[in-house]
Amino acid sequence: MYSTLTLAGHMNKRAEHSVVETTPAADIDYHYTVRVGASDWPQARVGGKADGLHRLVRHGFTVPRAFCILTDAFERVVARCVKHASSLDELRAQILEAPLPDGLFDEISARMDAIGAPLWAVRSSALEEDTLAHSFAGQQATVLEVETPEEVVQAVRHVWASLYDVQGLLYRNQLKVDLEPRPMAVVVQRMVSPSAAGVMFTQNPVTADPTRLVINAASGLGTTVVGGGAADTYYLEKKTGYVERHEVGSHGADSHGAEEGGVLDSAQLDELAACARRLDELFDHPQDVEWAYAPQSRAEAESGIRGKLFLLQARPITQFGEAQQPSVWTNVNVGEALPGVATPLTWSIIRNFSRRGFEQAFGSLGLTVPEDYELVGSFRGRVYLNLSQFMSVASAIPILSPDTLFEMAGGGGVDLVRGIYESKSPVKFLAKLPVTAVRVVASQLSMPVLAPMWGKYFEVRRDAFFQRDLSRLNHLEFSRQLDGVDSLFDRTGLVMLACSSNFLMSYVVMRELLKLWGGPKAAKSEKELVSALEVDSAAPGLDLLNLGRLARRSRRLRRVISNTPPADVLTELESLRGHDDVDVFMDELDRFRRRHGHRAPREAELATPRWREDTHFLFEVVRSYIRAPHLPTERELQRERERTRKLADQLVGRTFPVGLESVFRALLEFTRSNVKLREFMRARVVDSLDMYRRYFLECGRRLVLQDALRQPEDVFYLRYDELRDWLADVSTADDFATRVLVRRALHDSLAELADPPSTFVLEGSEIVDEDEYRKRRAPESSRSDNSLHRVDELHGLPGSAGKVTGRARVITDPNDDASIEPGEILVAPYTDVGWTPLFLTASGVVMGLGGPLSHSCIVAREYGIPTVVNAHGAVDTINTGDLITVDGDRGVVYIRERSF
Repeated sequence: MYSTLTLAGHMNKRAEHSVVETTPAADIDYHYTVRVGASDWPQARVGGKADGLHRLVRHGFTVPRAFCILTDAFERVVARCVKHASSLDELRAQILEAPLPDGLFDEISARMDAIGAPLWAVRSSALEEDTLAHSFAGQQATVLEVETPEEVVQAVRHVWASLYDVQGLLYRNQLKVDLEPRPMAVVVQRMVSPSAAGVMFTQNPVTADPTRLVINAASGLGTTVVGGGAADTYYLEKKTGYVERHEVGSHGADSHGAEEGGVLDSAQLDELAACARRLDELFDHPQDVEWAYAPQSRAEAESGIRGKLFLLQARPITQFGEAQQPSVWTNVNVGEALPGVATPLTWSIIRNFSRRGFEQAFGSLGLTVPEDYELVGSFRGRVYLNLSQFMSVASAIPILSPDTLFEMAGGGGVDLVRGIYESKSPVKFLAKLPVTAVRVVASQLSMPVLAPMWGKYFEVRRDAFFQRDLSRLNHLEFSRQLDGVDSLFDRTGLVMLACSSNFLMSYVVMRELLKLWGGPKAAKSEKELVSALEVDSAAPGLDLLNLGRLARRSRRLRRVISNTPPADVLTELESLRGHDDVDVFMDELDRFRRRHGHRAPREAELATPRWREDTHFLFEVVRSYIRAPHLPTERELQRERERTRKLADQLVGRTFPVGLESVFRALLEFTRSNVKLREFMRARVVDSLDMYRRYFLECGRRLVLQDALRQPEDVFYLRYDELRDWLADVSTADDFATRVLVRRALHDSLAELADPPSTFVLEGSEIVDEDEYRKRRAPESSRSDNSLHRVDELHGLPGSAGKVTGRARVITDPNDDASIEPGEILVAPYTDVGWTPLFLTASGVVMGLGGPLSHSCIVAREYGIPTVVNAHGAVDTINTGDLITVDGDRGVVYIRERSF
């Protein structure tokens, strides 16, 4: 609410000096500064704080004389400094040592001479600071008690550099505003020596009552008020100036209807109330005003005269607005698709696609997504789904209960969301049902034909793209290539979403029919019915397993892969070409990378190097295969798939009578076909993301040549729309380097923060963990600190059937560390398809996020690996080396023995 330091916050240590105001030097040509109150006020270049002071001066209020250093100077300095900075810390250091633009020092000296003050305050005035939307109070530096022009210059640099403080960027991210601060102007103002100082709100800042005003006041130093210390608070009726309540800050006593013994006397309170009324008449919005009573001379100060009222700052009160309803957010499912902190380029693409995807998915059911809905959002850089809004849209389907939806999505939040979403009437859905039903049936019948056809077309276009040398295209030809990548990504993604919708629809029908006819016991086996399908997502792990078998057969390969750092294995093997075993292995590796080179752990992130670029992860996994006491043969894997299918067949035969059995088997085959299509099309989507990566890296290379970026990989810290603008006009890249430094620093800082809860309630700006929210809503008598489960148990959801006991191996980023010993149980915050080769070494898998129908669980069931998903806090509770049991049938993890 308050600024970093009030100008009234320090006594004038040279108050005995008289103030001499002179006319500015006639021979100075002013380019970078302007006098506050000047008739030629350049509003677009002065920032909120300076503009607030200027308006006060123009309306006749008493304001300490000041001048403003325009944003032009800041922009010139930063443009020079950013060329020599590789990080935000370096940029701030460069700014602190930067030479001023020509003539600025002379302008500052002349302005100071004209005002003639002994002491100065140097304060930030960013373009977006002290506005109606945001005050950014306390986020930029203020330097007080500055004397000489040289000290002012250094203070100005300090204020400029404070704009790029990481904590300020995190603050901006929390406010959901643009991460890149707008340019900074600086106010240089004569300091006063106050007898009393404080803050006045021209309407009550808590109740928003426009007929009341609130005054905070402290004797002498104003830091007591702005620093949150003890200060007197007066609650006044604005129209009459009547003091309705006076809270004495020094000892906390209250008095009503009087101000006796307080910092301010009745005359001063009357004057401040009159000032508030006048501000109301002049400004459109209630104001937050800093003020001070200061003697005009040393004689006044010595005689105890409190002096004249000065206004030091005025800005709109920014805290008002409609209260937001609580909303439930989760990343239990979406967190698997894009885990961790996304780079700006990835987020800008995924966010837009997610919106279109939800609109299509709901549109296929005859539903619409309201324009103001934000179904996907970002918290601390992580992607979350708005369950409240999702359920508001889905609630129009009468047969689809929240419990069914949430269980398929991975559980979590179903009890929270009840009462925190708008229940829609099913009337419109039912009215459109005949058309919707035809559309759904048409999609179910056509997609098994259309998806494979589109997949083949996609692969032709993809191969042509990767065979093209983008560096040889001129700028116009190159920019047109993005249209083709966009079109391919959009259409492929929409086909994948149609396949996903078809799968979910058929799965829901299959699930409900199984539950209705077979009861709870049969329903527990539903996921096993869609196992052993030989899906596309399982192929990377199986093909890498084949490379492991080849390596185990050769002493030379075992020695090289086991004893060479994974990052250097490929180079070492290339040097051994000519040996039959090496040649066979390298040929198979080349085939693997041609087929799966677009894959990688965390493959939805464009900044992630793919297997065709970086083989570190691959050789880590192959090394674990070499160490394994036994690798399953293709025949063994095939027998396991046949056994799983036989068990599923027996379950169907036991559950349904002959007539209904045939219907259910047809539905089951349709569901199996849909899940295979979904996994097939998802691989094509990942392929198209790899196309984006290649294209944008070429953008980065060209921007480096343009001297707009330092390295091609910086491009991932730009947004899609910015790159589109650059392709249309290369001159828009002038500030790309600054944007990259700011966003990279924020990205790295967010990555160091703890993940928000996997499911939480957002109340205003407060993130409330789901367990804490339940406690708040529970009656006082029923609240208990006892946890629902013992400390040695973690409860999640069944992902893949089976039970196994082993030592835990906690891996948070397989790109950094993918070493796992045979028989260990993999414990991860999430997994995607790029992780799944590790499954074949692990004896079991535990995931903190994910749902039973996720891609990783589909693969785990293909491999027959017991898996528990949505085990909240798994990576924080379990340590590497702990002895744990994974019960994939019940969705429970037992911690048997601690490693320490």
